[in-house]
Amino acid sequence: MKTLLNIRRLLLFAIFFINGTVSKGQIYKYIGLEDGLNNQKIYHIQKDQRGYMWFLTQEGIDRYDGKHIKHYNFSDDSMKLDSRIALHWLYMDKGNVLWVIGQKGRVFKYDSQHDKFELVYVHPRLIRNKSQAFLNYGYLDKNGRIWLCCKDSITWYNTRTGTALHIPTPVNDEITAIEQTDDEHFFIGTGSGLFRARIEDKGWKLVSDKAVENIDTPVHKLYYHAVSKQLFVGNYKEGILVYDIGRTAKISSCQSPNNVEINQIVALNAHELLVATGGKGVYKLDINTRMSTPYITADYSSYNGMNGNNINDIYVDEEQRIWLANYPTGITIRNNRYRSYDLIRHSLGNNHSLVNNQVHDVIEDSDGDLWFATSNGISLYQPTTKEWRSFFSSFDPALDDENHIFLALCEVTPGVIWAGGFTSGIYKIEKKKEFKISYLSPAAIAGVRPDQYIYDIKKDSNGDIWSGGYYHLKRINLKTKSVRLYPGVNSITTIQEKDARQMWIGTRMGLYQLDKKSGVYQYVDLPIESPYICALYQRDDSILYIGTRGSGLLVYDINNNEFIHQYLTDNCALISDNIYAILPRQDESLLMGTENGITIYSTKKHSFRNWTREQGLMSVNFNAGSATACNKSTLIFGGNDGAVKFPTDIQIPEPYYSRLLLRDFMIAYHPIYPGDDGSPLKKDINETDRLELTYRQNTFSLDVISINYDYPSNILYSWKIDGFHKEWSRPSLDNRIIVRNLPPGSYTLRIRTVSNEEQYKTYETRNIQIIITPPIWASVWAMVGYAILLVLILVIIFRIIMLHKQKKVSDEKTRFFINTAHDIRTPLTLIKAPLEEIVENHMVMEQALPHMNMALKNVNTLLQLTTNLINFERIDVYSSTLYISEYELNSYMNNIYAVFRKYAEMKRVRFVYESNFDYLNVWFDSDKMGSILKNILSNALKYTSEGGSVCIYACEEGNTWSIEVKDTGIGIPSREQKKLFKNCFRGSNVINLKVTGSGIGLMLVYKLVKLHKGKIQIQSTEHQGTCVRITFPKGNRHLHKAKFISPKTPDEHPEAIIPTQNSGSSTETFQINSPSQRILIVEDNDDLRSYLMDMLSTDYNIQSCPNGKDALVIIREFNPDLVISDIMMPEMSGDELCSAIKGNLEISHIPVILLTALGDEKNMLEGLEIGADAYIIKPFSVGILKAMIKNILANRALLRQAYNSIEDKKQNLPVNCTNTMDWKFIASVKECIEKNMGDSDFNVEILSSQHYMSRTSFFNKLKALTGYAPADYIRMIRLQHAAQLLKQGEYTITEIADKVGFSDAKYFREVFKKYYGVSPSKYVEAEKIHSQSSEQD
Repeated sequence: MKTLLNIRRLLLFAIFFINGTVSKGQIYKYIGLEDGLNNQKIYHIQKDQRGYMWFLTQEGIDRYDGKHIKHYNFSDDSMKLDSRIALHWLYMDKGNVLWVIGQKGRVFKYDSQHDKFELVYVHPRLIRNKSQAFLNYGYLDKNGRIWLCCKDSITWYNTRTGTALHIPTPVNDEITAIEQTDDEHFFIGTGSGLFRARIEDKGWKLVSDKAVENIDTPVHKLYYHAVSKQLFVGNYKEGILVYDIGRTAKISSCQSPNNVEINQIVALNAHELLVATGGKGVYKLDINTRMSTPYITADYSSYNGMNGNNINDIYVDEEQRIWLANYPTGITIRNNRYRSYDLIRHSLGNNHSLVNNQVHDVIEDSDGDLWFATSNGISLYQPTTKEWRSFFSSFDPALDDENHIFLALCEVTPGVIWAGGFTSGIYKIEKKKEFKISYLSPAAIAGVRPDQYIYDIKKDSNGDIWSGGYYHLKRINLKTKSVRLYPGVNSITTIQEKDARQMWIGTRMGLYQLDKKSGVYQYVDLPIESPYICALYQRDDSILYIGTRGSGLLVYDINNNEFIHQYLTDNCALISDNIYAILPRQDESLLMGTENGITIYSTKKHSFRNWTREQGLMSVNFNAGSATACNKSTLIFGGNDGAVKFPTDIQIPEPYYSRLLLRDFMIAYHPIYPGDDGSPLKKDINETDRLELTYRQNTFSLDVISINYDYPSNILYSWKIDGFHKEWSRPSLDNRIIVRNLPPGSYTLRIRTVSNEEQYKTYETRNIQIIITPPIWASVWAMVGYAILLVLILVIIFRIIMLHKQKKVSDEKTRFFINTAHDIRTPLTLIKAPLEEIVENHMVMEQALPHMNMALKNVNTLLQLTTNLINFERIDVYSSTLYISEYELNSYMNNIYAVFRKYAEMKRVRFVYESNFDYLNVWFDSDKMGSILKNILSNALKYTSEGGSVCIYACEEGNTWSIEVKDTGIGIPSREQKKLFKNCFRGSNVINLKVTGSGIGLMLVYKLVKLHKGKIQIQSTEHQGTCVRITFPKGNRHLHKAKFISPKTPDEHPEAIIPTQNSGSSTETFQINSPSQRILIVEDNDDLRSYLMDMLSTDYNIQSCPNGKDALVIIREFNPDLVISDIMMPEMSGDELCSAIKGNLEISHIPVILLTALGDEKNMLEGLEIGADAYIIKPFSVGILKAMIKNILANRALLRQAYNSIEDKKQNLPVNCTNTMDWKFIASVKECIEKNMGDSDFNVEILSSQHYMSRTSFFNKLKALTGYAPADYIRMIRLQHAAQLLKQGEYTITEIADKVGFSDAKYFREVFKKYYGVSPSKYVEAEKIHSQSSEQD
């Protein structure tokens, strides 16, 4: 919407002095279609308590706030209504609610909460009769009743209750006006006269009044003046009739206006009324004298802009503004607060007026006459005679110089005027010689290049004339008629005398001081680069004010040669940075002409007060240097739209300030009103002090407005959000506050209005508390929850860290126990093996055998203790993994029973096993279940005396199975039974017994039972016995984290089995225990390593080393047939050594036996998975070790037979005798030989290169696997292939020799006979005989 006060629409209401060219101006403003007005025909004007102006137009309702106009639409049952609804009356009730009445009987109420008009009532009769029925008149009385007056009836609509009452009308004519005098009495105007009425309960009736009855002419308007108790009646013919109710009770007539329609009567003040007419403008009526005079009327011969006298309505506001519904202009606003001024303009077609509106300079001569330099010559105005005269204009006779643009005027002597402009010289006009005109050229006199223009002409205190223009500054002595040239500066714009010795010279490139005598220029250093100087004014106290183009107002201290301040539109209320003219006033303030109006600068307060087109100043675009003071009481400023003349002491009134209003609240750019779904507004945003929004509503906006109808651009807006912004926003005219993505929290939105003129003086500040509620996940309770959760997490993290540390300590402890156990078991091996050998070989006398057996028994006891110790410590580390299988419980328990039976017999304890089932399959980890039962049974047997009993009972009950061990031992004291499962617990009643124990068995049992998701129960009575019962669920669903393996059988042994030979196959005799077979022993314990070397050196070639790293080096050189390695070694463990051997093609054929103290199933599986051929647990029997070595080497001999045959015999070998990598290697070698079978040049070099191996590595590998050197192996494969060809009988011996790569048949026969013992021909004959015998069989 366009801003009010469009530049082209601001005019003056004037009273001409002469020929309409100098007029006394009154301030008017206009609001028309171009400003956003909906329609130029206005019916009614109202103002609400917030300060908004409301206009009822032919097209609807418009609201105006001084800058913007908002149009309101009307709807009926959700259907938008257009102008045909004929809205005709606009009222404001006591509650400041707007009511609009349409001619079709619709009543609309303004809903300020939702900023819309709501249809509250529809006259049923008028709506049904759509074509002909209309209201004659609509009226809102002081009691809150709306009168809907039809031709023969009246409907009262109660605005408070929303009810309607239909009553007949007691008058016979159409009602045209209603005026209320008190709560009960009304005057009713009709087309045939005036009536007086009184309101009753259900209607109204006429009251007899003889004076009123005498009025029989049509009544157009009524106005009751309550103070004087006078009724003013407006009619067409007689004008205004006055009924003096309070004093004379008579009716009198006002002489004017008459014969015109009276549209409105309102009070101007306590003693005067304004009367709006339908053709004669506005009259002012004195209430006391009853005299009326024209007050606001159109004069089409002037520029006043009152181009219509048809005034439909008048509204006088509290700030002395008169609002007129002026057809066809729209809205006319007259402001009586501003003083009048003279406007001097050119009158079109009138030669006796200002010759042109572009005034470049103006002066007053010694006679008081005014001279104007314009773009069309020079005008002279003589106030005494009120006559105009022009020179050098297009209306005057043509001159030699056809350029009519004049820029400078100067009275050099009384009555002699010099004029310069876009001419090469100066024109001289002599008033006393009948306006004689002459021409002079100072440049020609000085003998220099003529100027393109003369921009300024000034007279100094010595009477010399200074002329400045495009090229040179010239000084003209009128007495001597000499011209002095002051070269050095160009483009001179203004000249001002500083003192008797110096001049100020303003140019387009800056300011200079000129010494008159020496002619030396001194550049004045200003804080801007190359300022364009337009105006200069020097005060008596040596303060220089410099008006510039684009750089504002500069203040310079002459005495101190320093710059004081620069005033710009950015740092003060200056309306323009272009200062074209500066004139002083008596109060020491300065009036400055700019391109946007006049600014008054207070040198004392350093403040600005502006007079702009917005405030009614007609001519605002003033020209540089075009200003003068007349008789010290009048100022004249020339501009591009004429000149204005006003008193020097003119004051610009302070604009009224209205309260800061808030409106148009939006969330995410959608309008929000109270009562809407999800709306945070409980009432109108302007009445809201606290606004609570959800986190999804944190982007919002609203408008702020401070209504000002005089000078709206003086009101600037600034805002900040405390808690979000650090600084206020820069004051500006932008009244839209937009907040985006405000984080959850509590804030205060602070809004202020400040004055642009008064150095940002704050008019008002409003605060709104804004609360952005966080989402549920960010609420206070959520924060508390997060804090608790954070604490819990920190506790958990701390707990995990502590557990990690404990686990680390536990792992270290486990490693210590394992290493210790290993260190214990290794010497135990050195004790047990020699003892067993001594006992078995009867190397001692019979008397020593019991002692040796006792030693062996205690060694075994010590081994059991170390095993329990290791298992106890390892249970925490490996408790998460079970290796389960399915077992038949009776079979498993019978095996356990068999293990302990001999021990029970030795102690002479009754030992039995029973169950309540014949067959039951259950799932468990065999090793861990064995540890559970062995600990329970060993304790039961250990603490049961001779003659006692230990009973094992296996039971199946529903979904569980259990094992119960009941003994008649010493029992456990009741006070100590709670400590049963604690670490290292031993009962007090066993301490003095000669029974050893570690106290870790039951703790181990408890952990293993829990690992199987079982329960353990112990009932014990001291001196009577103990019953231990362990219960487990059936099936394996509860063991979802366990690993499934194949079940162990009681007769399962780790030793390898030597398969029997097939009777039909050819055999080759190997010396199994040949000293040529090489064994590498890798053991870090020196004693055990030496012992093994002693035990094996008689049968094998032995090498040894202390760790795996050295072993890899020795393997390359020693090329062993077997490696025996401990697992736990420094630098490289046995597991890593085994992986390195089995992962290297050159040595992967070497079998590996691992020795370890770790005997659980997990370690055995890991060792076998990385390729170990056997796994022996320390302490071990040397006999078992020797048997295992013998079997592995024998199996290697069988492998050689398979490797040496061209047939694939892998399926006939034991699983532990094959190696996938070795099989692939042999298969690849055979394939290469077979592909090159007929190539006699094929040799070892080619074969090894095709396998990407060196000749030596290839030799060692093939020799170890087959027992043959590569050349012999190639020959053997060729001979086997030849034997197959001979059996087929399809080729001759010579052909076969060639096919298998022998170039010499004789050599082939010799080699064949050496390998098979017979010649090729006899081999064929033997095969024929063998086949014939087979057929006969």
